[in-house]
Amino acid sequence: MMRLIASDLDGTVLGEDFRFRPRTIAALEAAISAGVEVVFVTGRPIRWLTPLHEQLAYDSYAICSNGAVVYHLGRGEIVSTSLTPMRDIATAHQCLTESFPEATFTLETLEKIYVQGEFEITSVLEGAPIISGDLSDAFIEEDAAVKYLIHHPYADPYELLERVQAVIGESLGATLGVKGQALVEIARADVHKGHTLERFAYERGIPAADVVAFGDMPNDAQMLLWAGEGYAMASGSAALIEQVGRTCPAFSEDGVAQIIEEFLSAHCDNSEK
Repeated sequence: MMRLIASDLDGTVLGEDFRFRPRTIAALEAAISAGVEVVFVTGRPIRWLTPLHEQLAYDSYAICSNGAVVYHLGRGEIVSTSLTPMRDIATAHQCLTESFPEATFTLETLEKIYVQGEFEITSVLEGAPIISGDLSDAFIEEDAAVKYLIHHPYADPYELLERVQAVIGESLGATLGVKGQALVEIARADVHKGHTLERFAYERGIPAADVVAFGDMPNDAQMLLWAGEGYAMASGSAALIEQVGRTCPAFSEDGVAQIIEEFLSAHCDNSEK
């Protein structure tokens, strides 16, 4: 039984133009009309949820920043946070800057962005005050972070991920969230999409067996493995597809919509019996 749909955004239900495909919107709306709850689970920060507000006509939640923030889209307010203590990031930062002196480091809090190294203003950084310089200022001024990122201009993404995880140890977790980019995102080891989604579902009395989830990158792995029906996009990360073992058609084929339609059709068939 499908009671909750949890979907990643970019590469899963949003294309490179940040647009939903019409069939996907129709499938999501049909699911909501059938009493299914929808939550978007994304690496995006709150300030980068504009496509949801612009294209969707219904009220919903978003689990943002890889599980660090739960946000109510309709009310425009933060519901809960799972932040990483600044002291843990400060320790990791000292080790990582020694190991990767040519990298750029970004630290995001709920209100500010701190950047150390070469960077350019992108849509991901827009919408919040940007403080450029040594991150030590952030370690003094802030208590906790939403996430901490390291970007290496020349590294292989998966090799960088492996090396970073070896440096930071077990207290922090690292993942990849952007296809083709050597951009590693770091937070508390217990802060990830799967953990926050599990709590979100539990609060609504929904077991994992009734959750259908979709994603395309390694930062979706815990979510897809926890959900009763977790689907890796055929157009997504090969490593994720191998790890999850269940796929849905590519984004270009309206893969998420196809699976939702199948679940709704099966539900209708069972209701008629």
